[in-house]
Amino acid sequence: MRDFFEALQLLEMEKGIDAGYLIEKITNAIVIAVKRDYEVAENVNVTINPETFQFRVSITKTAVAEVEDPATEISMDEALKYTDHPVEGMPVEIVLDTKQFGRIAAQTAKHVIRQGIREAERSQLIAQYQNKVYEVVTATVQKIEPGT
Repeated sequence: MRDFFEALQLLEMEKGIDAGYLIEKITNAIVIAVKRDYEVAENVNVTINPETFQFRVSITKTAVAEVEDPATEISMDEALKYTDHPVEGMPVEIVLDTKQFGRIAAQTAKHVIRQGIREAERSQLIAQYQNKVYEVVTATVQKIEPGT
């Protein structure tokens, strides 16, 4: 896990992208991946703590006697695995093992993170040249990208 946070710091130093912004994008990526992998619509909690080099992913479901919606509800018997004394209607937090995320979840997270990095780089570039608007600048064209 420490490698992950060291990579974040390296990315922050190399590209000048704030680690907080990267953590926000990674959190969003994990939420999207968990929603797809576990087929839950909401109640995905992701906590990333760079000081302790830990992150935690969980799903919150409501304990019920009879499950009607498995995406948001959990049976009382199943709730016993996660809490000592479940009460009907009580929210139950199910901590997920991040090592068990599927290949598709990992690819989704990777895609969202890369997109976030590109957005940050683009924003930095725009900010860098924002003060040069309406100013004549001499430049040499080095590359032309079609479609831009």
